[in-house]
Amino acid sequence: MQLCLEPDQLNLIQRILNAHFAGLEVDAYGPRVTGVDLTPESALNIVVVTSQPVSFEEMVSVENAFAESGLPFRVDIIDWSKLTEGMQKDIKKEHIVIQEAVADAS
Repeated sequence: MQLCLEPDQLNLIQRILNAHFAGLEVDAYGPRVTGVDLTPESALNIVVVTSQPVSFEEMVSVENAFAESGLPFRVDIIDWSKLTEGMQKDIKKEHIVIQEAVADAS
């Protein structure tokens, strides 16, 4: 599988993620991973993989950073710890890691 993004878009996304979620794994899933029903306007779906819930303030902060980034599509970000087991399994089937976890991160 290949992530359907331009290299400069991925670089910007990774910089924003590192600024907000340094050390945590972040995965992409959905149309920009599978290519199914993909359009230029398709949102990038990402999930922060952590066992501890991400604070509301941090989620708002990263959502604002993406909204102000100038990307030509929406970035939808969710918290792994708040997903049902079924949703987690669905994401694990077809995902791409766009930021690796660091061993000592939560």
